[in-house]
Amino acid sequence: MTYLDLFTHLEALAVLTVIFILSLRFRFVDIGGIITSSIVGYLIYVFGGREYFLALLTFYLISVVFTKIRVRRVKNLQNKEDGVRGWRNVIANGGVATVAAVMAGLSTHEELFFAVYLGAISSAFADTLATEIGLLYPKMPRLITNMKEVKPGTPGAVTPLGYLGGLAGLTILTLLTSLVQKRLPVNEVAVTVYSSGLVGMTIDSLLGASIQAKYRCTVCGKLTESPHHCGKSAEHLKGFKLIDTHTVNFIATLVGATVALTILRYISY
Repeated sequence: MTYLDLFTHLEALAVLTVIFILSLRFRFVDIGGIITSSIVGYLIYVFGGREYFLALLTFYLISVVFTKIRVRRVKNLQNKEDGVRGWRNVIANGGVATVAAVMAGLSTHEELFFAVYLGAISSAFADTLATEIGLLYPKMPRLITNMKEVKPGTPGAVTPLGYLGGLAGLTILTLLTSLVQKRLPVNEVAVTVYSSGLVGMTIDSLLGASIQAKYRCTVCGKLTESPHHCGKSAEHLKGFKLIDTHTVNFIATLVGATVALTILRYISY
């Protein structure tokens, strides 16, 4: 496929229309998320092709399913949303991958940018599943920096179940990618996906525990990642105010992409 092919554009529009009608119907994303997701999905489909988009679609569908499961099973977490994704979430998790896909379509080094794309998607996929599945863990999670028990939903909290969930997502992505693409050998796909995903989701937890802003609601007293809660400004406890969960997610995907680039260059030479 090529971004100059008219059929590619029409196919992308048709596929995205169906997906986002269903997304609105089941409240996977809000209006801002729909608009941003449409742009991200369109660019990835047109510049990258079906293989790129299939990896994105796998991440998207599996993530929203587990988010809905988590929302139904775990109520009233102190700092988690209702599972409906907005535009910030889309940019944080898909921004780096979108740039990689566009560069792949414009560059003669498509294999390189495909690996970078996989690294970004792997990091976002692993972290999202680790978070959503980890919140179903029956015991108290532990903060990744000191292994002390913390409340579920605390930034930087990790669980064995969460890491297993992340690994399961990476396994699915590895198998699917290996089946539908011929740009990279299976062993390179596996090394890229697992390494990028594990490093990315670990970095996400480390940043969440250390520099991400945390707040306490002045009305209900709950801990939150948002500076506003219960319609009021929340009290800033620690971390940098400019670094929220979306910033952390974006950095983690950038790290995942960098890991993939380093791995491919090492394998190539």
